[in-house]
Amino acid sequence: MAKLKFHFNPKYIIFALLCLQQTTISFNVGALSAVIPTVARDLSIPDLLAAKLIPYYMISYGLGALLYAPLAKCLSVRAIMLITMFLFSVTNFFCAVSKTIEPILLLRIAMGVLSAGVVPLGLILIGKIFEKEMRGRMVGLFFSCSFIASITGIILSGITHWRALFYIPAAVGLLTAAFILLVKSDLRVTIEGRVDYLNVFRDVKLRHIFIFITLMSTLYHGVDRWLGVYMDRIYHLKQLTISLLFGLMAVSAAVGQNAGGHLTDKKGRLVSCRVGIIMLATAVLFLSLKFTPFILGLILMLLAAGWTVGHNGVSTVLTDLPDESRSEIASLNSSLRFLGGGIGFSISGMFVEKSFFATFFGISVLLFIMSLFLKRIIPETR
Repeated sequence: MAKLKFHFNPKYIIFALLCLQQTTISFNVGALSAVIPTVARDLSIPDLLAAKLIPYYMISYGLGALLYAPLAKCLSVRAIMLITMFLFSVTNFFCAVSKTIEPILLLRIAMGVLSAGVVPLGLILIGKIFEKEMRGRMVGLFFSCSFIASITGIILSGITHWRALFYIPAAVGLLTAAFILLVKSDLRVTIEGRVDYLNVFRDVKLRHIFIFITLMSTLYHGVDRWLGVYMDRIYHLKQLTISLLFGLMAVSAAVGQNAGGHLTDKKGRLVSCRVGIIMLATAVLFLSLKFTPFILGLILMLLAAGWTVGHNGVSTVLTDLPDESRSEIASLNSSLRFLGGGIGFSISGMFVEKSFFATFFGISVLLFIMSLFLKRIIPETR
């Protein structure tokens, strides 16, 4: 009797490992935003101090992302993935057992640096191993893993203790490291060429794209990362309801990422970016008003989908760029997104303390203004 033989394309094995990493590092990002009020009450600290869990991670992630392009010249992608996943697991475990906010904040800095290589290495490899006409969909699937992980983490944030949000990625990170160690793939390669971040900024078109990415992230995270506190203070919602609304956002984000992938491949990068930013600006404008919790849920769905549709468009633009600059571009993409996000969160914090509504209205106006300049920034390629 003939034996059945299964053949797995090596590039899909690599892609599966990338997705597993993305899932691991994304598990508690959205969930921690949702449980800031609970963490504050549990540790007997102000919610604005507990909220520092967000920028400490984001800013260190942004700076850490710049390390991975040069590091990939010296170490294999496999070695980088293995080491960072193991250490990421360790930092999560110690966050889970810490009794005060200070060690958690320090560990969040380390966690940001350790997780910062997943997206740049992922975009580098997707651009390297997949054909141009399917990159938008692969980018969509890759980032969808983060939203699926976020959905799981957010659901659990409403029914378990917040410390479980660190214990679980600690365990999954260890499992991911084991898979990377055991699964055979072509990840032993290093990235060729020399790293020159300044050379990227000498290109006017690239400079404009990265300025756009930074501003978009600054404005979006000036809203998104405050939503847990916003729903607690403005709507006085319970933790379970807040977590459910964050879960709804994560589902919408996953749908938006894949819809954005199809829109990007079929209609072009510019169309995807334009649709995304207009959806995002409209949602933020509505957040500057108060509605029923049901309407709030619809607004949050629009917000999450708008961000990911636009995110897919601009991320796919980066995979289209020349191979010789892809490693620097991928690292700068992650770096500027998270630096912009951390800075946006910190700056908006000075304003939301006075008025959430005025802050969100101002951000929506800035997003609408940015949408007017898209054609000068995003190429109309398909």
